[in-house]
Amino acid sequence: MSVRQTIKRHFKIISLLQKKPMSFEELQDEIAVDPDSVEEKLLTSQRTFQRDILDIASIYGIEIASDKSRYLYHIKEDVEDESTQRLRENFEILNAIRLSKGMGNSLIFEQRKALGTKHMAGLLYAVQNLWVVEFQYKKFWDGSVSARKVRPISLKEAKNRWYLIAMDEKDGIIKNFSLDRIEELVLTQTHFKTIPYNVQNEFEDSFGIINGTEEDATKVILSFTPREGRYIESLPLHHSQKLISKDENEMQFSYYIRPTYDFRMEILSYGDQVKVIAPENLSQQIKKQFKNGLKHYK
Repeated sequence: MSVRQTIKRHFKIISLLQKKPMSFEELQDEIAVDPDSVEEKLLTSQRTFQRDILDIASIYGIEIASDKSRYLYHIKEDVEDESTQRLRENFEILNAIRLSKGMGNSLIFEQRKALGTKHMAGLLYAVQNLWVVEFQYKKFWDGSVSARKVRPISLKEAKNRWYLIAMDEKDGIIKNFSLDRIEELVLTQTHFKTIPYNVQNEFEDSFGIINGTEEDATKVILSFTPREGRYIESLPLHHSQKLISKDENEMQFSYYIRPTYDFRMEILSYGDQVKVIAPENLSQQIKKQFKNGLKHYK
């Protein structure tokens, strides 16, 4: 059996058991009615399934336990980490692309610019080995190109883009560089000392990629219409989001966040479906930006 088939079988087992506990026979029945699984010949023996359980725990950190009284298998403490979830989702997307070839408009992608992922492997290697990197960088706002020499710290995703967090050797300032604007990347193999900068902590209270600004994190309360509120509830704006109240007229959520430019733009994108309840200064900023926007239509 190929590596691809093994990975697909692992992910299929995880996906099915995330829905509900199942017996080995029920798992096989579900696989048997899935056309892709049948094509890939994912049906397997009890012995191979037991080996899969051990491999899934070892590779993905997901423990599958059995209820011997009911002969059911279930995921113990279903806490699939972000990297495993993303790996599984991307694998499923790749498989969907493979299946859709030659099938017309069965799979439609949103048109967008390339994400610059061609640089990810090299940059990640430089991050892990503390290597200085050089590249040509095209600024977003004016299109100018400049040569950069930086000490890479981490790669971060924000709003469907990937960014390099790095210390610019020119001024010693930690900056963000969008991967899709990096060209002519060179790994210099010049080592540097570990930079005491915890990306996770630094962006904990931020929205998107803007950080290091003068705004302090504060409690923000937003009121959404019920329709938008249900969408926000299913896809939170920020990890700190908490539902405060819910009735037939509105849904209120609280956040602990820095009200930076990109967060204000996110609020504005919901138009009349959202209202800033607190803090007052953020409410006034949003109100001012709405008024300025209306001037373009007079």
